[in-house]
Amino acid sequence: MKLLVIADDITGAAEMAGVALGFGCRVRFTTSADRLTGDGEVCVLATDTRSMSRQEAVAATAAIVDRLRDLARSGALDGVRLFKKTDSALRGHLAAELRELLRAGFDRALLLPANPSKGRCIVGGRYLIGGVPIDRTLFRNDPEFPAVTADVVQLLGGGADLRCVAPDAERLERGISIGEMPDEAAVDRFLARFGAEPLLLAGAADAFRALLRREGFTERPLPPFAGLGDRCALIVLGSTVRHDLTAEPWFRRRRVAVVPMPDAVFEGGEPAAWIAACRAERAGALLLHIPQQVQVDGARARHLRAAMATTVAELVRTERPEELVIEGGATAYAILDALGWRDFTVSDQIAPGVVRLHCPAAGVHLTFKPGSYDWGPTFV
Repeated sequence: MKLLVIADDITGAAEMAGVALGFGCRVRFTTSADRLTGDGEVCVLATDTRSMSRQEAVAATAAIVDRLRDLARSGALDGVRLFKKTDSALRGHLAAELRELLRAGFDRALLLPANPSKGRCIVGGRYLIGGVPIDRTLFRNDPEFPAVTADVVQLLGGGADLRCVAPDAERLERGISIGEMPDEAAVDRFLARFGAEPLLLAGAADAFRALLRREGFTERPLPPFAGLGDRCALIVLGSTVRHDLTAEPWFRRRRVAVVPMPDAVFEGGEPAAWIAACRAERAGALLLHIPQQVQVDGARARHLRAAMATTVAELVRTERPEELVIEGGATAYAILDALGWRDFTVSDQIAPGVVRLHCPAAGVHLTFKPGSYDWGPTFV
């Protein structure tokens, strides 16, 4: 193993696994810190800390640090570079988790969170998406981590150990340095200048690609994804970002039953009736979604994830779909936790951020997609 990636949600972890696949890496994917050793050039650990409270996220990260220290003492991490995957829109408990990960043997962290390749940049200490300050975009309405300012230090919660640095900075101070990222070239400049130093590197997909290049891997085109075909599929939309999937060719060709979450479940009820309604359908594919258009607070978001996870896990056990397609990282992690699935191989990168895995223990393929990304050729 050359690289160990720790992500705070499962779709971000899957995105990193897909990127590594595109560089020809042998990739292992797991949701358990107890399974960090083994074959593969890249190991990706998916956590669910973004869905936790700050205190819970710090405790979960501390447990990972303890595991890393045990592995380091045994020599299992000799020559392994750690990369902390963070959300490209700075959602989650980023600063708190990075401070905890510094205990794994670092005194400095370099955070490169933006994706200039997608128009997400940091200029003058402010986060811009397509030139628009992030607090004037849809990310301001995120139910759990609303972007109420474009100032990146304030987005991360502030603190004396946080500061923005330019790619030509002479050195990095102790604590967390946030890279100015006006363009893609800045990412490579940061890695060229500080990549060999013993620091904790964190960031999004652009930073991870730069790290893979630095480690000697070469990006190569992957074969195009042929689509889901006529395989029995269970599609789950757990994100608050809405996409009209019914216009996709695959939906036009196939008979897909759409079963929305009932109001009673949305308002806090148990999902038994929803599960029964899903089982009553006799279609080749089933789509579950949350149609209610109301502001979702943190407590309700947790209830919705739990209800969705219970419903999907029961349907997977009884209906046995060949393909499980999930939009939304917190929803995906809750579903896998309910199913008890932990280890996966990487099958396909369908589109940037849209990755298809295989669970050998269950014989099921899973496709994960972050809410704000496009589906690509998933449904053709």
